Amino acid sequence: MKGVILVAAIIIFSTISYGYKGDIKPHSYDELVEWYKNLEKNYPEYIEVFKANEMYKTGKVDGGYDLYYVCITNESKGFLKPEVLFLGSPHGDETVGTISLYYLAKWMMENKEDRWIKWLLDHREIYIEVSHNPYGFDHHCRQDANGWDLNREADYDWRGENSELWGSVNGRTLWQFINHHAIRVGCDFHGGTRMLLYPWGSTHKNITAKSPFSGKRYEYAPPDFNFYHAACLRLGEYMGGYGGVFDERNVGTIPSTIGYEAPGCIAAWAYGANVKECPAEDKFVDDEDNGNYNCGIFWVSPELSRIKDPPSWEFGNEKRGYISEVIKFVLHQTDLAQPYLLWVNENNSFSHGNVTLRWQVYGCMVVDETYVVYSFYGNPLKNGMKGVVHNEYEGMYRGGTYWDGKIWEERIDIPENVSDVYAIAFARVDGIYKNTIAPYEYGNHSYLRIIRERTDANYIEVVNTTDGIETIKGNIWWRSPLLHIKIGGIVEPEEDYIYIMGERWQEARKQS
Repeated sequence: MKGVILVAAIIIFSTISYGYKGDIKPHSYDELVEWYKNLEKNYPEYIEVFKANEMYKTGKVDGGYDLYYVCITNESKGFLKPEVLFLGSPHGDETVGTISLYYLAKWMMENKEDRWIKWLLDHREIYIEVSHNPYGFDHHCRQDANGWDLNREADYDWRGENSELWGSVNGRTLWQFINHHAIRVGCDFHGGTRMLLYPWGSTHKNITAKSPFSGKRYEYAPPDFNFYHAACLRLGEYMGGYGGVFDERNVGTIPSTIGYEAPGCIAAWAYGANVKECPAEDKFVDDEDNGNYNCGIFWVSPELSRIKDPPSWEFGNEKRGYISEVIKFVLHQTDLAQPYLLWVNENNSFSHGNVTLRWQVYGCMVVDETYVVYSFYGNPLKNGMKGVVHNEYEGMYRGGTYWDGKIWEERIDIPENVSDVYAIAFARVDGIYKNTIAPYEYGNHSYLRIIRERTDANYIEVVNTTDGIETIKGNIWWRSPLLHIKIGGIVEPEEDYIYIMGERWQEARKQS
């Protein structure tokens, strides 16, 4: 797995201008909020800044703070898109994620015409909580104004360690926000060491799993261990090694990796607190009083910097430093929210002679099967021909995706008098992750809505969200947009000819 990094994704960072002037780090939470509000003024069609505590009527945070959330999406394309959520650090003195998320938003706006970034803005809703702990951010401390640890108050195996159960406005607002959205992927940023952590945090100690790559054994293993492990290792490769490499020494379950339990942590709650779908977790959740939770989120907790509040120069920019790592983290996780296919060929382009169709598969870990259907006379779904079926990665834990640098190809021989090719590419993905570990403990289906959506044709989830009713249906086959290529474009202008609207016209040679 080492060294397999998507070339195309790296090119984005090497070809786009970078560098920031002035103060990299804001002096206060209010200043950071103002930075986001200025982005909203400059890009009102893409950025919305709002007070989530007012929206959900949870009150003011102790210390007099409002909890500002940010939505990043192309609003002209509507809402009810796959949603992702990234929290500024619950521990106020761990600043890398909190600050770098602003630069992620800024970078996306400055590069919103990039083909891939444009696609993400058109097809995702990216939510940012500016800071989950404004008091701690302002006062350079881990806890909130009550002295509570905001990463120990969640309703999953809560044990009263330095917290009250949903005692803070911060936590209750997060709970309400998630219950009113269909979040697929999320994270809470941390600092103080260098790790990528995933559930569990304190439960199922005796459930162990082996890495499908090295055989290393992990305790506290969640049912979706294999997906978490493979996805986080790939994520670590893509993020790079500025703050230190990510590998199986520092990627894993919380107790197995960081060395202690974290009962009541956000990651375990966001992943497993939907007890209707995950009845094995009912004994850890107080749903009798608070109701069922709308969880099932692919939640990862990155520990980015060994220094909790590093100096400005370590933040860097989008090419190198912690800002670069946060941008890459968000791009990778936002992509994973749902599978999709994009063409390498330009739509409505010209081709002379035979055509090679090229496409890539995104938003997944492994391509089980992919092929194209094409036609010379309109909609290929009605009268098309099926190309070669590619399934060489089926049964593997990784391979065949955009993130592996894989470009799929199909050569089309063009008959005489044909002037157009129409094509749609299809893919089936991530089938191996339908199977969970320890089904005797967890049951026989994934806890993750993103896995159930792509591997279970009978899956359906209806969520009454802030944006309206969202229905998530299982979908085994994912398809690309329709591609149209025109046949007969100019290869090389010939002497004594002129070209009008793609057609060749002979011109008499001028005499001297």
